[in-house]
Amino acid sequence: MRERLINSKGKICLLISAFIYGLAPILAKNAYSGGTRAVTLAFLRAFMAVPLLFILMKVNHKSLRLTRSELKKVSVLGIFGGAVPIVFLYLSYGYISAGLATTLHFIYPIIIVFASAFIYHEKIKRTTIIAAVMVTIGIFMFVDINSVSDKIGIILALLSGVFYSFYVLYMDKSGLDSMDYIKLTFYTMLMISAGTLIYGIFVHGISFDMTPKAWIYSLMISLLVTLLAVPLFQAGVKYEGAATAGILSTIEPITTLVLGAVFLGEFIGNMQYLGGIMILAGVTAVQIK
Repeated sequence: MRERLINSKGKICLLISAFIYGLAPILAKNAYSGGTRAVTLAFLRAFMAVPLLFILMKVNHKSLRLTRSELKKVSVLGIFGGAVPIVFLYLSYGYISAGLATTLHFIYPIIIVFASAFIYHEKIKRTTIIAAVMVTIGIFMFVDINSVSDKIGIILALLSGVFYSFYVLYMDKSGLDSMDYIKLTFYTMLMISAGTLIYGIFVHGISFDMTPKAWIYSLMISLLVTLLAVPLFQAGVKYEGAATAGILSTIEPITTLVLGAVFLGEFIGNMQYLGGIMILAGVTAVQIK
C-alpha cells in the first residue's frame, strides 16, 4: 500500500494542481466584479507571491544564485512558457468568450504526447495515446460551436496551448524539473511578472483601481496558484513526465465547470457532460499499466 502511494505521488501532485487551477477562474470572477482586469490579474498572480517565495528561500537557507545555464533556461521557461501563453490567452478574450478560449487552450496535452513521440523519440504507451485523443475530444465537446465567431481569437487561444505545451516539455527536457521547486517557481514568477507587466503597459491593460475584495481574491489566486499549483505541477512533471502531466491536468476544466455550476449557477449542457465523461475516461486510461 505504501509503495503504491509512493508510485502515485506524481499523479496525486498533478491532480491537486489541476483542481487548484480549476478553482482559480471561479475566484477570478469575484475579482473581476471588484474592478480587476484580466491582464492585471495575470500580472498580480505571478508578482504577489514573489516576496513570499523570496522569504521562503531565505528561511530555508536556499541560495538565490543561478548558473549561467540555469539563468538562460529559467528565462526561456518564464518568458516563452509562462508569459507568452498568458498573453496569447488574454488576447484571445478580446475576440471570443473566456470559456471558449480556455477550452481551446487545452489542446496542449495531445501536442505534448505527439511531440514526445516524434521530436524526442520517446516510446509512448498505446494507452497514453488513446488517453490523449480522448481528452482532446472531450475538451472540444465543451466548445459551443455557435459561439465560434472569430478566427483570430481561436488562433490566439490555440497558440496559448502550443506555447504552454512548450512550458511542460521544456521543463521536463531541460533538467529544470530537478531544480529546487521554490527557487524555480521564484525565478519563473519573476519572468512572468516582467513579461505580463510589459505587455499590460503596452496595451494599457494594467489598472490597480480595485476594491479591497478584488485585492483579496487576487492575493488568494496568487498564493494558491504560485505556492501550491505551480510547484505541485513541477513535481508531477518530474515524477510522471510531460505526456502524463498534460493529460492529468485536463481535470482542470471539469473542476471549473462543476464549481461554476455549484457556486455561480452556470449552466452545464449535455455536450459538456459527455465531454467531462470523455476526459475522465482519458485520465483513467493513462493510469493503465
